Order: sequence, then structure tokens, then C-alpha cells
Amino acid sequence: MSPNKSRLGNHLSSLQKWELRENPFRATPPDDPELLSQIFYGRDQELDIAIPTLYEGRNILVRGAWGIGKTSLILNLIYQLQQEVAALDQKMLVLYLSSIPGEKTVDFYRALLMAVADSLKDKDSEAQDIANTLLGYSIQRTKTSTEGKVQLWTISFSVKDESPSNPLTPNTNADPYPLLMRLLDKAEQTFDRIVFAIDDFDKKDPIVVQTILEGSLDLFRNSKRRAFIITGRGFTDLQEATLKALGIFSEDINLIPMTQEDLRHIAINYLNSVRMSHRDDCYPFTEEVMSLITDYAQGFPRQLNTICEKVLRQAASKGYDEIDLDAFNDVWQVIQQNYTLELPPQLRHLLYVAHQTGGISEDIKDEDLAKLDALTYISLLPKLKSMEELGVLIRREDEGGIRFLPSKLFQPPT
Repeated sequence: MSPNKSRLGNHLSSLQKWELRENPFRATPPDDPELLSQIFYGRDQELDIAIPTLYEGRNILVRGAWGIGKTSLILNLIYQLQQEVAALDQKMLVLYLSSIPGEKTVDFYRALLMAVADSLKDKDSEAQDIANTLLGYSIQRTKTSTEGKVQLWTISFSVKDESPSNPLTPNTNADPYPLLMRLLDKAEQTFDRIVFAIDDFDKKDPIVVQTILEGSLDLFRNSKRRAFIITGRGFTDLQEATLKALGIFSEDINLIPMTQEDLRHIAINYLNSVRMSHRDDCYPFTEEVMSLITDYAQGFPRQLNTICEKVLRQAASKGYDEIDLDAFNDVWQVIQQNYTLELPPQLRHLLYVAHQTGGISEDIKDEDLAKLDALTYISLLPKLKSMEELGVLIRREDEGGIRFLPSKLFQPPT
């Protein structure tokens, strides 16, 4: 490296030239609902359904592939709900919970108990005692906000292993359900409405989700002033029929891939979140390049953010005046090469087969299974889902079922 060359200097100089304070794109949405509300775009029909449903004390299941925008929808939904209920001068407690540990119904109860106790501990001595001594979990509040009489708590969990300060308080072996129901009764004496937004539930196996839901019927059904919105992955036809028979969810919202125009608006909103002055275009991206990027994103906001982040950073380091087609083609080749080379050979091979066959689905041919050293599609499915979580494969659903497509970041060998 030349002693006069500053890679960071080149990068920051380009951002300043483009009137950007930083690179705004991240693979996951901001967990601050207020900031997310400035970026969020689309899904109006889903919001029109969800807000009154939750207000009425009815439950919602939100489904969709990884990276389709379930977290963004839930965070923006509860923020808008907070604003609208505050305008009615009513009292509401909204608890946004992510990364609930455990695979059993009792783990689910314990996490809810911890969240409710933490939100009530300044008002109730029993809640304070539980929050201070409950074994198994510790919580992190990334944001707590109040609009009028409406409180919004954003909470995530981690596992802890401590000795109880009071042997009478619940521990990892005690049944948390009676305490949870008692605290919820207390909370309903204070708040007109209570909403639980449970995210990242789709990271659990669908069978685990079904088991937890089946074991929590009283919790979901026994109050018109309490509502749940939960993310869930795709279920089999039998599991879907079982969930419908249970009558837990009033609405089942299935998020489909977004249009290119919606993705373009999301990119503009991200750029405006760090611009020195508001604009209605995609600069420093040209419209031609943004059309390519929104096509490559395949309808998925997470892919859009990942591609924009990498392209913007590479183009900034190279000092382009704008990201036009020539600049994009230059940096895109480097991005694809770097991304592909970072993948283990086994994943590259699977992506290549997926590229050759137009995606991997239940109708995969025997000769293609043989190329992947797999006997059946079912035996291959865990690896496909794992690669989906990494953003390496994109899951698309149509009349023919589920098809896993390689990310456009992958560069197949020529």
C-alpha cells in the first residue's frame, strides 16, 4: 500500500461527495421502531389487517421465508399501533420479544413471565421479586419508549446460571404458568390492552412451534384484552390444518416477495436516513443500476440490503462519482468473486447444481441428487434450510411448491 494512500480516506471522501454520513445498508433492519418507521415501505394491506386485529385482542401469525421482512413488519406494526392507541388516550403495554430460548412450552412461559415481571417491577413487589430472582434467563432491553399512556418494551433473552436469592421464587424447575397468569391479571388491571410481539419464533422447528402453541391454548384464548403476533415458518398441510382447528389465530399473514418498485422505495428510504438533505431518487445509484439491484434481490429486502451495502462500499472505495452501469459492472464482479470464494466448496457445489437446474425443489431429478450425494429431497432439506438462513439460498413459493434458488451474489463457474 502506498504511504500516501488511505483506504478509509477514499471511502469517507466518496460518502461525503455523495452527501451520505455513512453506509446505511445492513442485512437486518434496525431494532429501533422509530428509526425503522422512517425506512419501512409497503405492506399496507398487511398493516390494515393487523393493527385493528391486535387492538381487538385477537392473535396473528406472520409467515414467510427468511429475509422477506417479517421482523420489519412486526417492529413497524407495533410502533404504529403504539402511536394510534396513544392518540386514543388509552393505556397499552406492548412487549416485543426476540430470541426466546428453549424448545418446550415451559420455556415459552418462563420467557413471557420474565418479560411481564420486568415491565411491572416498578409497580408491583411480586413482579420485582420475580424479575430479580427468576433463574434460567436474563434479559436485555434494547429500547423502552412511552407514547402517552402506551409503553413499548423491546426485549431479548440470554441464558444465565445463578443461585436464587430467595428459595421461594421460581427457578428453572418450577412451573412458571400460574405466576405468569397472575401477573397478566395484574397487568390487565393497569392496561386496557396488552400485546405480545414474538419474533424469531420461526427459527424454531415448525413441530416445536406447533407443540408450544398446542400447550398454550388457555394463554391465547382466555382474554379479549391480550393479543399475540408471532412469526412462524412454513408448515405442512397437516400442521396448518391442526393450527386452524385450534382456533388460535384470527389472521394468518403470509408475506410474499416484494415488487421491484417497493424495493426501490426501501433503498431510497435507507439512503435518506443518512443523507445530509432529503432526495427522492436513488443517488449515488443510477436508476438503471437500482433496477438491476432490485431484480437481483429477487423480492427480498434482506438481499436488497446486502447487495446495496456491498456495492456502495466497493464503489466508494474506488472513488466513483456515481454508481452507474460501468461502475456497477466493475464492482459487481469483485463482489461475486469474493462472496463465492468465501463459501466452503460443498456449498459452492450445491449452489452450482441449483444454478444449473433452475433451483432445487421436490421434483429434483435422481441424477442431480446423486451429484449432491443425497438419497432424497427430504434428506437434503436441512442443508437447504441452513443455507437459506445464511442468505445463500432464496426460498420461493408458487403453485409448484417451494423452490430454493441461489443468491445472485453467487458467481457460477463459466
